[in-house]
Amino acid sequence: MANENIQTFVQAQKKTYEKCLHGDLTCEGKPIDAHSIQNAKVLELIQTDGHVLMPDFRLVSGEPKLEFVKIGRNDASIFTGLCSKHDTELFKAIDTEPLDVDKCEHLRQLAYRSVMREFHTHALNSEKTWAIHEKFCQAEGLDPAEVATAASIVALGHDKKGLEVLNYRKKHFDVPLSEGKSPDFRHLIITMDDQAPVLAASALFSTGFTEDGDLIGPTLNVVPLSENKSVAVISYPTEQEANVKASLSKVFDAGENTLKYELAKLIIERVENFTLSPAHYEKWSDDKKARVLREFEATMIEPKEIADHVDLNIFL
Repeated sequence: MANENIQTFVQAQKKTYEKCLHGDLTCEGKPIDAHSIQNAKVLELIQTDGHVLMPDFRLVSGEPKLEFVKIGRNDASIFTGLCSKHDTELFKAIDTEPLDVDKCEHLRQLAYRSVMREFHTHALNSEKTWAIHEKFCQAEGLDPAEVATAASIVALGHDKKGLEVLNYRKKHFDVPLSEGKSPDFRHLIITMDDQAPVLAASALFSTGFTEDGDLIGPTLNVVPLSENKSVAVISYPTEQEANVKASLSKVFDAGENTLKYELAKLIIERVENFTLSPAHYEKWSDDKKARVLREFEATMIEPKEIADHVDLNIFL
């Protein structure tokens, strides 16, 4: 990669998107560094020397390379998409109480936070790629508003996906809550006893679209609760139950002996916002490290089912 392209990449990676995305997006409150994966309770369990691992791109010999990067727990999984008032208003229960999967409000807040984080991620990625587009146009003496580049197309793609997530949020969360109703969601709760705290995740992903173009999809949260127990929660609108269950049949239909493995594969295939315990990761063989990263990268742009292999069970 040429030096000027390296500089453009580095500058784009430093871009931020700081706006409270609550409700109708008109809040002018200062956004805070909110954790999509709870810090004091969850990251505390999986951290090693104050750090966790997350997949991210780093420059290696002048080229962007995907790696599991060590990140301070205070910086891991944060997004600047809510002001303090609205963050507290929306997520007070799961931030101040031990997670109780028998409480619908806890499960709803977990899902809502995943949706908020996904919306902010697309806004941020649009900012980053549009910055690359503008830098290219500046170098060529072109008007960014008048020409298309590969970067501008990617930025517009993130804008489109962000709008899909916003419409999903409005329909399934904001509208019912504004009417004094509880969002109509179902939850698959996977309790993992005798499971060390090695992984945490928070994500929304698509399993399809309705005839009207509305996003169909679940949220997935993996939450370590103690040194020997974790839970995974897949949440989805009740009206989307048939599609989600069919799309994720390998997880929904898995038996006790294969459930963790199928869940691990789903995370690799569909989730980018997850953290690993560094101590756990260092126990993996070099082949396992390489395989997990390779399969994760292969599904980043276009999700697909990956081939079975014992090394894909990232809970082990």
